[in-house]
Amino acid sequence: MSLLSRLKGLFRINRLERDLDEELRSHIEMRTQDNVAAGMSSQEARYDAQRRFGNSTLMKEDTRAMDIIGWIETTGQDLRYAARMLRRSPGFTLVAILTLALGIGATTAIFSIVNAVLLSPLPFPEPERLVRITFSEPGLGLRDVPFSVPELDDLRNRAGVFTDVSTIVSDSVNLTGADHPERLEFLVTNSNYFSMLGATPQIGRLFGPQDFALGFAPVVVLSDGLWRRAYGADRNVIGRTVRLDGDPYTIVGVLPPEFRHPGPTISGNVEVFQTAGFSADPAPPPARSTRFMPRSIGRLKPGITVEQAQARLTAMATQICHDYPTDYPRQDQWTIEIQPLQEALVGNVRPMLLVLLGAVILIVFIVSLNVANLLLARASGRQQEMAVRCALGATHGRMICQMLTESMLLCVIGGAAGVLTTVGTIGFILRLVPSNIPRLNEVRIDWVVLAFALAISVLTGFAFGLAPALQSAKAALSSAIREGARGSGCGAKTGRLRDALIVSELAFAVVLMVAAGLLLRTLRGLLQENPGFNPTQVVAANLPLPEPNDPKADPYLSPAQQTSFNRELLRRMRAIPGIELAAVTSDLPTTDLRLSDPQGINALAIEDNPVESSLDLRAERIRISPDYFKVMQTPLLRGRFFTDGDEDGKQPVAIIDETTARKYWANRDPLGRTLRFGQEPTQPRMTVVGIVRDIKNDGLDTAGVPHIYVPIYQSLDRDLSVVMRTSLPAKILEPRIRQEIQSIDPGLPVFNVSSMNDVLDRSLASRRFSAELVGGFAGVALLLASIGIYGLLAYMVGQRSREIGIRMALGARRWDVLKLILGKGVVLASVGIVAGAIVSAATASMMASLLYGVHPHDLLVFLAVPLLLFAVAVLASYIPATRATKLDPVLALR
Repeated sequence: MSLLSRLKGLFRINRLERDLDEELRSHIEMRTQDNVAAGMSSQEARYDAQRRFGNSTLMKEDTRAMDIIGWIETTGQDLRYAARMLRRSPGFTLVAILTLALGIGATTAIFSIVNAVLLSPLPFPEPERLVRITFSEPGLGLRDVPFSVPELDDLRNRAGVFTDVSTIVSDSVNLTGADHPERLEFLVTNSNYFSMLGATPQIGRLFGPQDFALGFAPVVVLSDGLWRRAYGADRNVIGRTVRLDGDPYTIVGVLPPEFRHPGPTISGNVEVFQTAGFSADPAPPPARSTRFMPRSIGRLKPGITVEQAQARLTAMATQICHDYPTDYPRQDQWTIEIQPLQEALVGNVRPMLLVLLGAVILIVFIVSLNVANLLLARASGRQQEMAVRCALGATHGRMICQMLTESMLLCVIGGAAGVLTTVGTIGFILRLVPSNIPRLNEVRIDWVVLAFALAISVLTGFAFGLAPALQSAKAALSSAIREGARGSGCGAKTGRLRDALIVSELAFAVVLMVAAGLLLRTLRGLLQENPGFNPTQVVAANLPLPEPNDPKADPYLSPAQQTSFNRELLRRMRAIPGIELAAVTSDLPTTDLRLSDPQGINALAIEDNPVESSLDLRAERIRISPDYFKVMQTPLLRGRFFTDGDEDGKQPVAIIDETTARKYWANRDPLGRTLRFGQEPTQPRMTVVGIVRDIKNDGLDTAGVPHIYVPIYQSLDRDLSVVMRTSLPAKILEPRIRQEIQSIDPGLPVFNVSSMNDVLDRSLASRRFSAELVGGFAGVALLLASIGIYGLLAYMVGQRSREIGIRMALGARRWDVLKLILGKGVVLASVGIVAGAIVSAATASMMASLLYGVHPHDLLVFLAVPLLLFAVAVLASYIPATRATKLDPVLALR
C-alpha cells in the first residue's frame, strides 16, 4: 500500500475497521463450514474454528500495528489513557510537572544564553570569514601590541589574504550641545568598516569611499539607542550637527537596533561611530615605528581558510622584519596573528557559560531521577493492573509503550511549563547577567531554543520513563498477580532499581555541590582579598576632559591649563561639606574605562640596567595627585608621598609599588634611583622617591604588571577620576559633585559616581554571577536529593509495614527497626557520595580557569560537601525511620 493510500485511510478509519471485522468473520465462517463438512456439530465446529483462529482482538491489534492508521490510533488511545491516569493522580501530576518545569525551565534559560553567545554565528554575512588581527612581540612576552599605518597598509596590499581590513579604536567622548553633557562610547574605524560587516542603515547612510580622509572625517553614525535617547527617534536627525569633545560632526546615518560592534566595549554598546585615515592630525605622521592603533579586524578572501591566511601572514612578518631590521629588532620576534572573530569575541566567557550549562544539565538529571522514582513508585502500585492487562493478552511491548507515553506526556507538559516560565522571566534573568558578556542583545527564545527544550523534554521522558516501564512489564504473570494481590507493590528488582536511581541522584548532587563550593570559595577569597587600599568611606567619580581635534578649540591644550583645572577641581571637592580629602587619578583601581591606552603599559629604561636588558622592562604608568595614597589609605613603606611642589618644571619623581621594587631592584635600594619611560635618551629621567604597598589596579583576580605612579602635575592625563574620603553616601554627594565640576566647565560630563566598595563589587560581577547561580543550583540539588532519599525510605516503610509489624511482634526492638531503615539510607548516601566525589575529582580540573587562589581539588571543599550531603541524607532518612518505629504491630498485621 502506498503512503498516499495510507494517509487517505486516516479519513476512513471506521470503514476500514468494518472491513477488518468482516474479513476476520469470513475466515472463521470458512473454518466452521469445513468442520461441519468433516462431521462436527455446528456448535463444535464454531468453537473449534475460533480456538484455531486464536485471539481475534489481539490479531486486530497486530494488523493495525502494521499500518500507520493503527499506529496513530494506538498512540491516540495511549495519550488519552495517559491523560486520564494523570488526572486521576493530581497530586503526583502537579509535583512531577513543577519539578520538571524547574529543571527544564532553568536549562532552557541558560541554553538560550549559550546559544546566542557561543553557538549562533555572528549576525553578519559569511561570518566565518571575519577575523581579528593582532600583532605580538613574543620575545618580550607581549601580545596584542599596537601597530602602525604602514603595517596596516601591508595587511591590505601585501598580505594578499584580505578583501577588507579596518582599524578599530575604542574610547569614550563627551557629547555636548544636548540637554546635558554626556559621556558616550565611540569607535573610530576606517571608512570600509560597515561595508566589510555588511551593515545597512536604519535611516540615512553609513560610511563609504566618499568619507575617506587622512585625519578625521567630519561625519558620524549613531546607534539606535542614542538616536532614541538623545533625539527622540526623530527621522529628521540626518544632517544635524553634533559636538563630540567640542568638534562638530554631521550625522549621516543611524544603525538598526540589532547592530552591535563585534569587539570588546566599555559600556556594552558603541553609540557613536567615526571614521579616520590615521595619517594626519591629530594622529602622528605615518612611520613603521609609530605604533598607536590598538586593534583591527579583517575579512578573508573567499576560499582562504584561517590556517592558510595565518601561514601567509607569518611569512610576510618574517620578510618585513628582514626588510626593516631597525624597526623590528630580532629579539622582539614581531609577528602577526589572526583568530576567528567569534572566538575572539566570546572566548573569555566560554568556560563560565559552559560550566553554567553543565550545572543546569545536572539539575535536569537530578529532577529526572526524582521523577523516575515517582514513576517507579506509581508503577509499583499498578502491578495488579499490569497483571490483568497481561492476562488479557497485552504484550510486554504494548505495556511498555503505554507507560512510556505517560512519562513522555508528563515530561512534555513539564517542559512546556518550563518554557513558558523562561519566556516570562528571560528579561529578568538577563538583567542579572554581567554586562561584559557579549551578544546578550541576541538572546531570545527562538525555534532553536524551543527545539532544544522539546528534545530535552522528550529525551527526559524516554530515558527516565523507560526503566520504570521495563521494570513493570518484566514481571511474570503469576508473580505480578501474587505481588499485586498482597499489596507489596515492590519486588526485589524494583527495589534495586530505586536504590540505583537514588545513588545516581546523590552522585550528581555531589558533582554540582563541589563545583559550587569551588566557585564560592573563589568568590569568598576575592572578597577577602586585600586590594591595597581601604575602600570604606571612599567615593569616586569619573570626569574625562575633552580632546578636540582642533587645537584652537581645546580649553585644556597646555599643561598649565590642565594643572589649573586639576587644582581648582580638588579645591572645590575639599570644600564640599563632609569630604575630608580629595585626589585625582588617571586609573581607578579594578576599572577598565579605556580599552586602548597607548600610554598605559610602557617600556622602561632603568638606571644601572643596560639598554639591551631593558627591552623586557615594562610597567603601567598611573598619574595621581599628591593626596591620592592618603585618600585610599595605602601604606607608604619607605620614602615619601608626592607634594604640591612636584609639578611641571621641577625634578621628575616617581613612586613605585612593591612588585616593581622586587622585580627591578631585587638586591638594591630603589630609592634615589632613576628611570625613564621609553628608550629615547631625550625622555626625562624620574627619581624614585617612595615605595607603597601593591594596589590591585588591574582587578582583584589579576596579578597585573608593575605599577609606577607619577605626579599628575608632571605627567598630564585627560581621563580623570576623582576620589574622596567621606562619611557621606555617594547618592547624597552626587548632585553636589556634579554641580561643582560643571561650575568649572559646564560641558564636562560626570558619571559613575559610586562608592569604592561598589566599584570593587562591579569588578567581581562575572564571578559573583557564576558562583551564586551555580550555588543556587547546588542548593536545589541538595533539596531534591534529600527529598529523593526521604521519599524512597518513606515509600519503603509504607510498603514493608506488614513485615515491620511481624518483626516487632516477634520481639524486634524499636532500635532494631530504626537501624534497619536508617542503615538503608546511610548505605545509599555513602555509595552515592563516594561515586560523586570520584567523578568530581576527575572533572574538577575543567574548572581551573574559573578559579583564583583555590586549587581545583581543594581539600576543604572535597571534605565539606560530602559531610554536608551525608548529614542531610541521614536527617532525611531519620524521619521515615522514626515513623517506622511508631508502627502498631496489631494494626500493621491487619
